[in-house]
Amino acid sequence: MNIHSTAPAPDAPGPGWPELADVDLLRTLVETERRRRRLDAAMRAAVAEAERRGLAAGTGYRDTVELLTDLLRISAHEARRRIEYTAPQARSRSRKVWRVLAAAS
Repeated sequence: MNIHSTAPAPDAPGPGWPELADVDLLRTLVETERRRRRLDAAMRAAVAEAERRGLAAGTGYRDTVELLTDLLRISAHEARRRIEYTAPQARSRSRKVWRVLAAAS
């Protein structure tokens, strides 16, 4: 494993993947995932806010799915997935909780 850094400055165009040191590839994997998670969270928040405001109707779209498909150039399936992903999820109770509740009755 090559442990000597060959990384260029962050976000700078660099050498091809084959020339990148192992340690830099590992760092790139971690940093890219961190950024992806931040972007996903920002997108979820923005979609949720658009839904909350009824932004689609206010801008001439039939619904948020239509707004997202047109604005973001994504499929209707992907737009629905993003909207569903922003909705609060009901958490199912674990089996332990159900056992405790059953024992208490």
